[in-house]
Amino acid sequence: MRVPAVNAAHLKLATFLGLLGLILNIYPIPLFANVQLILGNAAVVIVAILLGPWYALLTALFTATGLMLAWSSAHVYLVFLLEALWLGFARRRDVPILYASISYWLLIGLPLMSLYLWLITGMPAYHIPFTTIKQAFNGIFYTTLGELCVVALPSLWHLKDRLVNHTRRTMSSQISYLFILITTISLLTSSLVFNHYFMDKQQILINQNLNDTGISLGHATETYISTNTRTIASVGKFISVSGLPFEQWQRILDSVQSLTPSFTTMFIANEHGEIVAGSPIEKLNNFKKLEQRFNVQDRDYFIQALINHNTFVSPVFIGRGLDKEIIIAISTPIFKEGSNTAIGIVQGSLDLGYFSNIDKQNQHHETQSIILLDEKKNIVYASERLGLTPLTPFNFITGSTEYRTRLKLMDINQSEANTPEYIYAHHQLNNGWHLYVVEPFVPLLKLAQEQYTKTIALLLLSMIGAVIIAKAISRLTTTPLALLAQHFSQTKDGSFNEEKFEHELLNNSTPKEIYSLYESLEANQQALLTHQFELEDKVKQRTMDLEAANRKLKDMAERDSLTNLYNRRYTENQFLKIQDLCERGQDAIAVVLLDLDYFKKVNDTYGHLAGDECLRVMAEVLSRHFKRDVDLLCRYGGEEFILILPMCNSLKVEQHLNDFREKLASVIITNPADQVTFSVTVSIGAIIADATYSTTLDVWLKQADENLYKAKEQGRNRVVCTLISS
Repeated sequence: MRVPAVNAAHLKLATFLGLLGLILNIYPIPLFANVQLILGNAAVVIVAILLGPWYALLTALFTATGLMLAWSSAHVYLVFLLEALWLGFARRRDVPILYASISYWLLIGLPLMSLYLWLITGMPAYHIPFTTIKQAFNGIFYTTLGELCVVALPSLWHLKDRLVNHTRRTMSSQISYLFILITTISLLTSSLVFNHYFMDKQQILINQNLNDTGISLGHATETYISTNTRTIASVGKFISVSGLPFEQWQRILDSVQSLTPSFTTMFIANEHGEIVAGSPIEKLNNFKKLEQRFNVQDRDYFIQALINHNTFVSPVFIGRGLDKEIIIAISTPIFKEGSNTAIGIVQGSLDLGYFSNIDKQNQHHETQSIILLDEKKNIVYASERLGLTPLTPFNFITGSTEYRTRLKLMDINQSEANTPEYIYAHHQLNNGWHLYVVEPFVPLLKLAQEQYTKTIALLLLSMIGAVIIAKAISRLTTTPLALLAQHFSQTKDGSFNEEKFEHELLNNSTPKEIYSLYESLEANQQALLTHQFELEDKVKQRTMDLEAANRKLKDMAERDSLTNLYNRRYTENQFLKIQDLCERGQDAIAVVLLDLDYFKKVNDTYGHLAGDECLRVMAEVLSRHFKRDVDLLCRYGGEEFILILPMCNSLKVEQHLNDFREKLASVIITNPADQVTFSVTVSIGAIIADATYSTTLDVWLKQADENLYKAKEQGRNRVVCTLISS
């Protein structure tokens, strides 16, 4: 495959667009989760359309580098550089870029990205379709955007040596394709907006549901703990103030236990930590079977209640009973009647099954899970589906750098997962406990995937619809136009078809403009046949007018637009003719160089409008003073003028120039900007010699310029003239 020679202008354009795309790709527009809108790759599409595959490859190298900096994933070079080549070669084969983009993502882009995500990144299989579909969606979007940029920017239509179609496309196909482009960009843009607001609404709803659940379950948990805390405190206070004998303590516990099923066990321990009463009674009998070393005086709930005189709710811990249950203990002191001396404690072990019940009663139980932690961040309860073990520390990672969402995200089981596991809401209870309500993040991703998949499907259907609509419009417009063109065109022998045009498409359903065109063509055909000779005469007249206009244009090209004097190029071309004519007649020539004095000061003082007026006045005075047909007056540049005076009287030239100098100095010039008046002077350098002096104008001008320099050195506003004899 032969790579074409490098075009410097094309290389600059590809590099510029590549750098622009790089900057745009460093800052992709975040939408939802890890969905980001890439706009920089539109630069690759523009270059592929205008310049072909190799320049597109260069541009893609820049834009892919921008994505590499943003995503830190090397797959962008493979995927997007291949895309650039695909689009560029498709453009060379006259394949519309949008169709080429769709075919690339279906045949190469989606499979390639899926393999990369599966084999290299280890992304979960359920997340791969979403990632690839949203990238294909993005690819179609920036392709459409890039092609519309080419259509919308006329400066790109006339780019020198740009790629052009090998075959001319019909108007019908062009209308169809334009319909598809507009439909595609409209649908994709509206889908992006709709999907953004839809997913935003879903996030708000999920967040609200999680918070509502957290508030509800948190309130239920606080109520459960506070109610049972008051129950234990009431029992301790009752025993303390009633002065009941020890033998009745067991009866009181049995009554409380029967009325309050929230406790799995309750017991009373004396000041030595020995259990003296318990409920249910069978639990107490089991305690009595244990070895004598069984004692609770080292437990926090015993110390806090007996020594610190507090009603205490313990963190979760493993009890010392026969079945080693997980316990949350609530304890309170028993005081000796009439004193502040604690003689024991009342303790109740909460039934943790309550948390499972309120979890299952949650109306969002099918999707939501809860995690309840004590003040030490140990798990009190966790929904069964989470697979967390009670009494263990709750370890998790919050947030995600790759996913943009208004929801709080966390990972529990996958510390290095590409996709967050859960959405969560956190509530801290009044007793220092923590409640987390979590919901899997994947269903929300699948919902987004479903939305983007529907968008792609709708896009394809819309393309089909656009083609059908465009064909119908074509039948109403382009087909009648083609038939009309065929009927009213000249035959090979130059004659016209004199038969009346009749066709089934030319009826009441034909657009009014086309029918009007037909009527006009019909009338014009008759007029053309009737006035053919008159038209030929008009063509001749137009030809003559054109020649006159060309002569006028030529005259305009030879004169200075400001002063209407001849310009430098015309003067240089005419000098050789003048010199040759004077040489044959043995006549003298005067070459004069005039320069307005302090012209820059005029511009600085009065402005450029005054400077222009000054030049026009100079030209008018020159034209009035040197009136011979053979005299050549020229504005040589800026404030410099040249006079070429052939067949002149050598002895009178200098005086004639002085007369002009004095006449110019006496002219009052009015500034058109503010009507302020001023005057100017001129310095003149001249040379008078036979025509044989030189055939080159530069030689004459060099001597005249030296004289002009002398005139300025001598104080300006004077004439220095040199007469060179043969």
